[in-house]
Amino acid sequence: MLEENDLGKDKRDERLFALADEVAANRYLSTQESNSLFMAGRNLLGKAEKDWTASIASGTQTRELSNKQPGLKLDGSLLASPLSVHNQSSDALYQQLTVSGYPAQAPTAGGENLSIRRGYLNLSGAPLNIGALKTGQLVLVHLEIGAKQRVPDALVVDLLPAGLELENQNLAQSAASLEDASEEVKTIRESMENAGIKHQEYRGDRYVAALDIDGSSTVHLLYLARAVTPGTYRVPPPQVESMYRPNWQALGEAPAQMVVKGK
Repeated sequence: MLEENDLGKDKRDERLFALADEVAANRYLSTQESNSLFMAGRNLLGKAEKDWTASIASGTQTRELSNKQPGLKLDGSLLASPLSVHNQSSDALYQQLTVSGYPAQAPTAGGENLSIRRGYLNLSGAPLNIGALKTGQLVLVHLEIGAKQRVPDALVVDLLPAGLELENQNLAQSAASLEDASEEVKTIRESMENAGIKHQEYRGDRYVAALDIDGSSTVHLLYLARAVTPGTYRVPPPQVESMYRPNWQALGEAPAQMVVKGK
């Protein structure tokens, strides 16, 4: 209604962002609510984009942006100085900055809305010391994921240390199975089966799962890996994020290293 009658122009976008957050936090919408969202989205998407210009400054350098060239790739030297964006148009503009690089230090655990914790177990369900693994030894990885608010599009990514190899549970001829684990582990498996898992993959270097986290309980995930290559390896932290709200993300704690010894 605000859009159709050109009312509350200065507050319209703020209300739109607030509405998006409310929709993401609700599992169910009534037919009327769904229809209202559809109508609002149709009106917004049907609007023609106006011409706009802006400039981005870093140190003594300035680059131009416009609706014809809305993005720029900045190298490290430009990012070393504070960035400022100046809107040269009368309409509001919204900026997005994506940074890609390799951290000089390991990232610290923590996050926003989401949380993730990882543990290493043996097949009996007891904690496993990954500082003294042997080649061929099975490692049961237990992930616990929680959220303060519902996240319907959570993506869990657990990168493997270089000395481990996933046991793909989707393959009938897999050399090891979670079916062989203890009763304690089977209890965690039952909790995993009741979780909102939309998809999971066993890749060459990582375990990936897409989840719907309701915000009131902890999701448990399990997967099997095997120590294959002797050596000392760094251990990446587990991570989870909302696929459509990247500010909702979390990193878990990780041990400094993993040691695999030959038999």
